[in-house]
Amino acid sequence: MSDKIDIPFNISLLVLSPDKLKFIKPIRSLDIVDGAGSNFNSDGLFSVEIFGKVGDNARSKRFSYIDIKIPIFHPIIYKALVSLKMLYGEIISGSGYAVWNDETKDFDRANALTGQTGFAFFIEYWKQIVFKETNSAERQQNILMIEKYKNIATTDKIIVMPAGLRDIEVDSNGRMQKDEINDFYIRLLSISNTLTADNLKTNPEIVNVARNNLQRTFNGLYDTIESMLKGKKKLIMNRWASRRIYNGTRNVITSMDTSSPYLGAPGSIDVNSSLIGLYQLIKSIMPVARYQIRNGFLMKVFTSVNTPVKLVDKQTSHMVSATVDSKYFDYWMTDEGVEKIITSFGDQDLRNKPLEVDGYYLGLIYKGPDHTFKIIQDIDDVPENRSKTDVYPLTFCELIYLSCYLVLNKFPAMLTRYPIAGVGSIYPCFPHVKTTIKSEQRRELNDAWEPMDDKHIAFEFPLANSPYVNTMSPHSSKLAGLVGDFDGDVCSWTALYSDESINEINDYFSKRKAYIGTNGKFTASVNTSTVKLVLHNLTGD
Repeated sequence: MSDKIDIPFNISLLVLSPDKLKFIKPIRSLDIVDGAGSNFNSDGLFSVEIFGKVGDNARSKRFSYIDIKIPIFHPIIYKALVSLKMLYGEIISGSGYAVWNDETKDFDRANALTGQTGFAFFIEYWKQIVFKETNSAERQQNILMIEKYKNIATTDKIIVMPAGLRDIEVDSNGRMQKDEINDFYIRLLSISNTLTADNLKTNPEIVNVARNNLQRTFNGLYDTIESMLKGKKKLIMNRWASRRIYNGTRNVITSMDTSSPYLGAPGSIDVNSSLIGLYQLIKSIMPVARYQIRNGFLMKVFTSVNTPVKLVDKQTSHMVSATVDSKYFDYWMTDEGVEKIITSFGDQDLRNKPLEVDGYYLGLIYKGPDHTFKIIQDIDDVPENRSKTDVYPLTFCELIYLSCYLVLNKFPAMLTRYPIAGVGSIYPCFPHVKTTIKSEQRRELNDAWEPMDDKHIAFEFPLANSPYVNTMSPHSSKLAGLVGDFDGDVCSWTALYSDESINEINDYFSKRKAYIGTNGKFTASVNTSTVKLVLHNLTGD
């Protein structure tokens, strides 16, 4: 902790020394192309010689720089200075006057008759400033940073981003369009090309206006890049530098109920399982869930786009062939439509509602007293030896769960807690989907209305009167490695789809290294502080 406190804002400034620049060619020309041709100017902002050919990976990695010929402040230092005293910014810009006070070692405000102004005047004295300290922690950090980097606070070289990250595009009308960040580089070039080294040596005051304009442009360039990284649009942080993974999910962790009817009972949770809510899991395996939903019961309802839809009359519970708008086919039978269905499943108020299409039920479900089930399309499908009173409209949750239940626990995942604290902060596991807090086991019936084999048991058949599970629960033995408890800690879930990944995880769990560490001890244990606290509260011991 002390190391972080000793480094103001935990940053460092890039010093473009001659040694670092000796192999980098500078940008010198404002011209984008050579004359009337279409080739990029060799000294320009999009030079092939400097950045590499268009389409080459090197074009997105090679930097250049602009020699502005006169030192200005790094934007971080400039902002810190101005935050300490507004007068500093006024002197630099030429809008305020001041005199140097040798006693206080600081600038005092003056007027145009008694004081001076300008960039050169401020540069002459700024390193002698003794900044006044207050009780403000932010002000103290700014002072520490300025003092730390005082000797490298200015630069006359501005780094230029790789051309591949800001390249010119040609629109349908043949006009060239360039990213707005190029305007800052063009402005820096335009201003610096009016300066000479003799200006600074002989009479630096005459370039005060140009120098201030360079500073303002440099500040604007910095702000633009910062907004790309972490500003309102968060372009880079959101798209490339974030921890988010396509179809990944991230949830608060909760405690797991590891109880089972007996040791090794089918459908029970083991040490290599992690409990996860139905919505969270289907979002993490979106391509698989989308396929299962579209190619399951819905195939019997929507046979093709131009044929009547087989729905259920709400009054008679008999199947009818209804002609409905084609938008329903797009909604229920296309990838885009099914993704919207899955996303709408996130609304818990919709999960227990019967599914309807244009005033008809989408389907019916038989739920027998012998804990069996079958999705049907007509109440007359129920045989005489079973009761029609056990038939109900098919709900949203039942469709989603029963379309996918055969594959939900097939795909392993990497469960991760950030920040990574050790080996146990990320580990492989298999999902144990949980629909509602209280659920039941039901076995599917075949077309002959006979119970199917053990593979067709829905171990977490949802109960309408029970709250839904919307979190994930790592196994209790993994809590120590995660350095986690249940006070709001969050973990990420990244599902693995490929056969190679599934086989690799299965092979890993069959080996000793999955359970025994290099020190000969178990890699996971329920002997954790969280478990001890629970036991203490239960027993009072």
